[in-house]
Amino acid sequence: MGPYLVILCQLVFTVALEGSVMAVWQNSKEAMGYSVLANLMTNPPMNLILLYLTSQGTGLYATLGIRLGLEVLVIVLEAAAYKGMMNTKIKRALGISAVLNLVSFGVGEIFGLLGYWKVLQVIALL
Repeated sequence: MGPYLVILCQLVFTVALEGSVMAVWQNSKEAMGYSVLANLMTNPPMNLILLYLTSQGTGLYATLGIRLGLEVLVIVLEAAAYKGMMNTKIKRALGISAVLNLVSFGVGEIFGLLGYWKVLQVIALL
């Protein structure tokens, strides 16, 4: 159950961070809900793929290209979701998705460099 608890914690972190940014940026609780739905669609599959890759002996930093590729895919998928949910143009939806994912990816990378994810993994394994 340990690794899946880490994935759940990463989902909660992403939903909270991106949802908060979306709510403030768009000045809308409804927009925050859209962010939650978009992340529920994309975050677990992406983290399961990364979990699989790390279980195969590839470190997360060895898979930076794969992670960045997945992030681009997530941006496109979430943009499509935002386009439909917010009834907006795809260019605007791509911008929203890119900014939100850049923020959460950046903060996640900083957490990784500081070792916070390792602490979370140890706690999850207890």
